[in-house]
Amino acid sequence: MAQLKQGQKNQLRALQAELKRLQNQLQAIHRKSGYEDLAHGMLALEIAEHTVEETLEHTGLGGEIQHKRNLKAYRQAKQWHKIVKRLKNQGDKFLKTHRSEDLETALKALEIAEGSLEEVAEHYE
Repeated sequence: MAQLKQGQKNQLRALQAELKRLQNQLQAIHRKSGYEDLAHGMLALEIAEHTVEETLEHTGLGGEIQHKRNLKAYRQAKQWHKIVKRLKNQGDKFLKTHRSEDLETALKALEIAEGSLEEVAEHYE
């Protein structure tokens, strides 16, 4: 992976600050309204902020996380990955016959979890 230029790093830092600001705004509205879907939005912004933070942290490593071989951790991460992937596939099938915005949100979260667990497994491979 290519190194980020200083201008790109500055853009990511500004984006990270904006995401944090939006999280705080959304949290304030959530506290007042109690509307549950706003909590989903807060989580989405938290994930977005995390991805920017991870990108900035790993640019010094060429964008790659150093691997630490650990067979037990690798197997566990692979097992979790399979479970999440299976749940996501089952949810996708269910969603075709039972439309639900909440299920769509859950499936998006599972998609993120699936990718993250795949990276975790690679980290310990």
